[in-house]
Amino acid sequence: MRTLVATVMTNAKDKNIYCKASKVSDEQIKILRETSQAELESIGFTFIKLISLEYSDVKGQAIFFEGHLDVMGRVLREMRKYG
Repeated sequence: MRTLVATVMTNAKDKNIYCKASKVSDEQIKILRETSQAELESIGFTFIKLISLEYSDVKGQAIFFEGHLDVMGRVLREMRKYG
């Protein structure tokens, strides 16, 4: 099962703006923001690039977890303990 966790859009100043799914906590998003994409991918996250057919300069990604949100919460807590 693949669960949508958040979407990330990059603004003109190359800052990432996160929009979290409703059942994802602020603490979980904070962990995602502070962790490299490579590390997140190694623990079960998938990043899919978003594009706009109308605006070529739009940059973004959808972040998915390969599993249920409760499993994601446990994985992030474990990562926080040992990271």
